[in-house]
Amino acid sequence: MPPATALMDDVVVEILLRLPPDEPGCLVRACLVSKPWRRLLTGNAFLRSYRKFHGAPPMLGFLHRLYDEDPCVARFVPTAKSFRPPRTDRRCWYALDARHGRALFYDSESEQKPAEFVVWDPVTDGHRRIPLPETPKSWNAAVLCAVDGCDHLDCHGDDPFLVAFVGTDKEEGIWITSACFYSSEASSWSSTSFVEHPDASIEMQPSALSGNAVYFLCDPSTRILQCDFVGERKLSVIDRPDVHENNIVLITAEDGTLGFAGVQESSIYLWSMEVDPDGAAAWVQHRVVDLGKLLTSRALMITPDVSGFAEGVGVIFVRTIVGLFTIELKSGRVRKVSSRGSVCTAIPYTSFYTPDRAIRQLNASDDALIHLST
Repeated sequence: MPPATALMDDVVVEILLRLPPDEPGCLVRACLVSKPWRRLLTGNAFLRSYRKFHGAPPMLGFLHRLYDEDPCVARFVPTAKSFRPPRTDRRCWYALDARHGRALFYDSESEQKPAEFVVWDPVTDGHRRIPLPETPKSWNAAVLCAVDGCDHLDCHGDDPFLVAFVGTDKEEGIWITSACFYSSEASSWSSTSFVEHPDASIEMQPSALSGNAVYFLCDPSTRILQCDFVGERKLSVIDRPDVHENNIVLITAEDGTLGFAGVQESSIYLWSMEVDPDGAAAWVQHRVVDLGKLLTSRALMITPDVSGFAEGVGVIFVRTIVGLFTIELKSGRVRKVSSRGSVCTAIPYTSFYTPDRAIRQLNASDDALIHLST
């Protein structure tokens, strides 16, 4: 049999692996127990096992746009204990998307500089500025990892990424939607792909990632633009059921397939696209969430809106007259995350915030670690 100390070490590792990733202060506090524990918890072997054990990165917070302040402010609201970016407010930045450890903003034009995209890592506070392509009448953008075969458990801003830019313009009476991609490795935009459709104007609403494609809502919202980012990078337009009017948000189902959520009266309706053995696709309503059992009657005095969805963790954002709530679709857990009724769009940020990142951010100071862990 192995020595008792080795058995104890194995037991300690199994216990530490189970500390919740959405409360990163737990691992930081464990770092303060002893130097051997600190070496263990900041070592690559444990961190790989920890991320693999928990699977999808937790939601650490969300971005939203404050239109009631001048100029416009993008604000990061932490939802995980012991995590707060160095700066939570970004003036003149317009939050567009967040995925794979990064957030994407539009930095509006000023007298000192032209308008740009900014890709920001809230954990490291590193950011990269990207020149805008030619902007059509309506447009949107998304950010995603560019590493082939990546499991996206430890993506951050210093890794290769893509920015997908889509837009719609009218040429000689015909609506044309186009797309191009920015590669951080090449530091350039790709050639442009096009698709014609009479009523598929891009909306600036959160995108969704499913398989090898990014999906964007169109106006009218019975259209969804599919933008493939692998191979020929084709564009196509998908119809969806004409339900729930404009109050919908794109989601991904548990199996990763594309879906959407909409509100009618006091219920959230969840839909997903299913493909039969012959390859035919159809929309299926697979679940109804009764908000009357989760929220107060005061919150439901006016029909709420769905305003965001966290991919991988199954959390949907619901805006009511009393504030913004998150609902975990699997457990039914409800949490109020903002008292502002003006939060029209919530853009979740998911990432592992492990002790190695915390120590690097805080210059390995024990005093700083103690402050973070409380």
